[in-house]
Amino acid sequence: MQIFYSLMIRQIALVVLLATGAAVGTMATAEPIRMTYEEFHPYSFTDSDGQPQGVSIDIMRRIADAAGYDVVFQPTENPAGMLEELRSGAADVTSLLALTPERLAAGLATEELGAFELRAFVRGNGSIANLGDLTGTTVGVVRGSFAVSGARLIPFARLVEFDTSDDLILPLLAGEIDSVVSAHNGFLRRLRTAEVEDRIVALEPPLVTSPYGFVVAAENEPLRTVLNAAIYSSVSDKFLSELEQTWFGRSRTLWDNVLVRWGLLISAVMLAAILVLSYWFFHYRRRSAELSRDRASDQLLIGALDEVAAAIVIYDDNLRAIHWNHGFELIFPSMVPALKKGATMRQMIVQSYVDGTIQNKLSDAEILEKVDLFIEDMRRGRSEVRTVRTQDGRVFQARDVKLGARHFASLRVDVSQLQKQQDTIAQQAVSLEAANEDLRTFSSITAHDLKAPLFSLLNLIEFMAEDMEEAGITLPPEIEDNWLQMERLSHRMMRLVQDLLVYSTTQSESHRSEVIEPSPRLQEVLDLAGPREGFEVIIEANMPRLRVNPIAFDMVMRNLIANALQHHDRDRGTIILSAESDGDAVMLSVRDDGPGIPEEHREQIFAPFHRLSASTEGSGLGLAFIKKTVESWGGTVQVSAAQPRGAVFTVSFPQSVAVDEDADQPQLAG
Repeated sequence: MQIFYSLMIRQIALVVLLATGAAVGTMATAEPIRMTYEEFHPYSFTDSDGQPQGVSIDIMRRIADAAGYDVVFQPTENPAGMLEELRSGAADVTSLLALTPERLAAGLATEELGAFELRAFVRGNGSIANLGDLTGTTVGVVRGSFAVSGARLIPFARLVEFDTSDDLILPLLAGEIDSVVSAHNGFLRRLRTAEVEDRIVALEPPLVTSPYGFVVAAENEPLRTVLNAAIYSSVSDKFLSELEQTWFGRSRTLWDNVLVRWGLLISAVMLAAILVLSYWFFHYRRRSAELSRDRASDQLLIGALDEVAAAIVIYDDNLRAIHWNHGFELIFPSMVPALKKGATMRQMIVQSYVDGTIQNKLSDAEILEKVDLFIEDMRRGRSEVRTVRTQDGRVFQARDVKLGARHFASLRVDVSQLQKQQDTIAQQAVSLEAANEDLRTFSSITAHDLKAPLFSLLNLIEFMAEDMEEAGITLPPEIEDNWLQMERLSHRMMRLVQDLLVYSTTQSESHRSEVIEPSPRLQEVLDLAGPREGFEVIIEANMPRLRVNPIAFDMVMRNLIANALQHHDRDRGTIILSAESDGDAVMLSVRDDGPGIPEEHREQIFAPFHRLSASTEGSGLGLAFIKKTVESWGGTVQVSAAQPRGAVFTVSFPQSVAVDEDADQPQLAG
């Protein structure tokens, strides 16, 4: 029944979109759609004849044909160039892009058509075996691409930007960069084309998985409606699957080698002849042949295991040791004599705990119970990786596994260096937190120490003014101006000290939370902020409930409202407060129609003591306080341009502080 309702909803949406698209198409002019695309093979590129080709091009041609439009394709060098053409009006739509918040800020996204899987690629014969090994390495990315944000997830990585994905391959093979972060299918296709697929490998798991679609110019909602209608009517899963097969191909296999195919064919013919001519002989010797093949396979496996840089022991069905690699002899030399005597897995693990090879504080009975549990889980096919430390300080990942029906194995991989790095990072984090706490304490003490003399100074100025008024003393104009300037500066310094005191205590105070109704609470905040005459502040009703520190919430919103009113350049204006939920977070926005904030200053304004104008009143700590408070509850604060003028400050509340409409408990992410 649920599937039936889902299909009905999809059909209704399709009919609505088709009707809307038809209506918009009737009003549209005959001008073609201008699509900008980047050289991102095989998603979009220009072939040797100068014609646009690729997945994005084929999809756009199909949906444009369904919508009754022609398409003009305009090449650009990278995603940043596409978005710039979209903003400038030189293009109507981009090729397929990962639908990140930054890109959605530049335009309108169509229906999702798939997902980019962002992966890290490394040399197959290099020292990097997993994502953890990428820490502190040099990573190549395409300038302006979705891969840039993904690469920044790698701790301490140094990014090197290139113009195209093709430019990444040679530096990676030459060792000029340690890895490449790129869309999995697209980069894999390039490796196949360059015939280096076997020399470069993709690490597991993916760094990021992000949906993609076309991005339409922000002011062209009718075009997005037409494209979405065409996507529903003409782009099927089968069509997308065929495109993927066409443009991404498949990995090379041994079957693609002509010699291998001929060899297999000849072997099959010879085998058939042997079977026909020697059936009776094979029938009586079959068991002997099977044993010979098993022994040959075992010898190959043993040879391979001897080359692995880890301690490995193979056991038979009775858990008696039958082979161990050279790495085991190097790592645990004291345990080799027991192996040579045919010790069992249970005896080997017990010995490592009893003789102190593995650090532990268990009694003999506890050791036996723990080892028996390991072996029982292993026989049932449950194998968990555990971390053990030796007496000499080394750290190993230990795992005991079942191999097929009749064999078992103990694996011990040395991860001492990785563990040391993790310990160092943890120590640095503790040190950094201690330093931050010292700084907060210093700021708080300083603010308290300055507050008392400043308060006395303000009182003294007020008393002196009253005394002069009672004595009938009139100051000369120039002295009166200096007096007023001194009074303004004193009040400004008091505000600075008070803001500094609030800023220094934000971290500890912001964690006391309760469920609030934003809409009525914002009305109370507005009453305290005291709106300017001639200005209208509109608060959206029924905003989603939140679990936050109410005092911190009030101070953040009061600062944002006060900033919008204080920095407005006209005598009349409108401030709009609204909120919406996108599934992962609640976004609360403060929109004004003032002068706006230049793009080059949108990051700087959140720095402590930063003011755009020297004439602006205030301590320069307001926005810094907002950023610090919002980040302390796991959110973000961003500023963007409003249309046709003004600025929009958007504060995000993650699901950990967003509250379900039907429950008082916060919804946890995931």
